[in-house]
Amino acid sequence: MIIKPRSAAYLCLLIGLASFGPVTMSIYSPVMPAVGADLHATPEGVKYTLTTYMIGFALGQLFYGPMSDRFGRRPTLIFGLMFFAAATFGCCYSSSIGGLIGLRLVQGLGAASGAVLSRALTRDAYSFNEMPRIMSLIALVLNVAPAISPSIGGFLGEAYGWRATFWFVGSFGLMILAVVAFGLGETNRFRGEQVGFGSLLRGSGQMLGDRRFLGFVLTMGFAFALNFGMLAGSPFILQDKLGFTPREFGLLSLISVSGFASGSFANNRLVGRVLPITILRAGGWFHVAAVSIMGALSLAHFEVWWAISGPYMILSFGSGLIGPAASAGAVGLYPRLAGTASSWVGLAQMGMGAIGTVVVALLSTVEMKYMAMPLVIGLAPFAVLTVLSSRLLRHAPPAANLPT
Repeated sequence: MIIKPRSAAYLCLLIGLASFGPVTMSIYSPVMPAVGADLHATPEGVKYTLTTYMIGFALGQLFYGPMSDRFGRRPTLIFGLMFFAAATFGCCYSSSIGGLIGLRLVQGLGAASGAVLSRALTRDAYSFNEMPRIMSLIALVLNVAPAISPSIGGFLGEAYGWRATFWFVGSFGLMILAVVAFGLGETNRFRGEQVGFGSLLRGSGQMLGDRRFLGFVLTMGFAFALNFGMLAGSPFILQDKLGFTPREFGLLSLISVSGFASGSFANNRLVGRVLPITILRAGGWFHVAAVSIMGALSLAHFEVWWAISGPYMILSFGSGLIGPAASAGAVGLYPRLAGTASSWVGLAQMGMGAIGTVVVALLSTVEMKYMAMPLVIGLAPFAVLTVLSSRLLRHAPPAANLPT
């Protein structure tokens, strides 16, 4: 049975594909200290397993989008999902931190297919004006995945060991692969035009010279640098310094996820009533507020869980506002090259995210008097840049110039 575009089943598939990145990262975070203990690695070395995953995810964005514009969404997606499943099961057999770091890079390359193609498939089925509402709805429902993934990861880690998280994620990948292989038809209606690589390069040049496109993409990228920096640093503060177990950390993660869910819900309610530019600018100020509050609490020597999880929730709320609006705005501008536009969105999101984790990992090696100060110092510049990049979106495009 072929899944029809714009159907409920199609929307569920989009959510499943978009969840690859959040699930693979959030289910892993509770077991990161256990990985270090089992593979005799330092906390900084374990953090690089998250960084290399995001680097692979970012590089994969450059491949899948243009390939899907040229050869079609379905064959490109099947290839990516097979690649992801193979790399994920390979992680289950890692015997050293170096091997796991390398396999996480490959896993990220495969996982990128889900994120890129979910945005392109959305643009194939929905118009520019429908995109903000649909992306906001996907983001709202998608919050269920990172909400429960840390709890699942904590349970699997305590009951069966950290490798069980990779068996779980690999099985999820195989399930989505079966749905795509047997239920998804080709949705790229421009594939018959035989888009050449020259056209793809010219299209990328046009995008990168478009002030509106850069405003959407950079705001998204800097916002997720903050999120992934927190994702890399918070497990070691809450578990190694404050003594929480992986399962308890998974439950605490629900607080930050509730922030993202609330931001996505607010975005969904504001679409059509408030300009996307206004939503993006507001989201950036939540990031500034979160880092400022965390810094003030750290300087006041509040070494308790809520001094980390509270600001993380505020930060996540801002990202929930920014994510759907930025994705819809950037991809919606270029319907004929939706895959390529989606690639640049994902590259900014995961590339900046990888930089955020590296900055936090490096600062974590410096002995500081205040517990959360490595996070505050590392993430403050990204918070400011989120606000500044949204200023590129000074004017909305005239209605006559909007793509369909």
